[in-house]
Amino acid sequence: MPIGCLLRSVYIVTELVARSVIVPLVFASLVTGLVQSLGTTWGLFRHYWVLAKLLLTIFTAVVLMLQMSGIAHVAAVAADPGFASTDVLGLRRSLVVHAAGGLVVLLVTTTLSVLKPRGLTRYGWRRLHRQ
Repeated sequence: MPIGCLLRSVYIVTELVARSVIVPLVFASLVTGLVQSLGTTWGLFRHYWVLAKLLLTIFTAVVLMLQMSGIAHVAAVAADPGFASTDVLGLRRSLVVHAAGGLVVLLVTTTLSVLKPRGLTRYGWRRLHRQ
């Protein structure tokens, strides 16, 4: 199989995977994080690390949704028989940079979940001292 055909296939499959797997999993992560934070002693606004994870997950979801049009465009261009890999060079770089950023955010949120750094928010202090 020539490298051009393989590259075209990868771009087309990337859109399919992003739309049918990654987007639902990002929103499932957001929903399950909210449910778990509200159902456990950690709370949603009591600890800085939980709040940081929430904000990072929301940020990731927003960036992903903004990138979906670029991913769809690259897939549409790749489906064209006259596709040349230089046609979408800028978008390809953007997708790589955003994928690397998403990986960094995933590693940060995982580290926060494992380490659970100390530090209560003002709301957390008030709740602690009321009890």
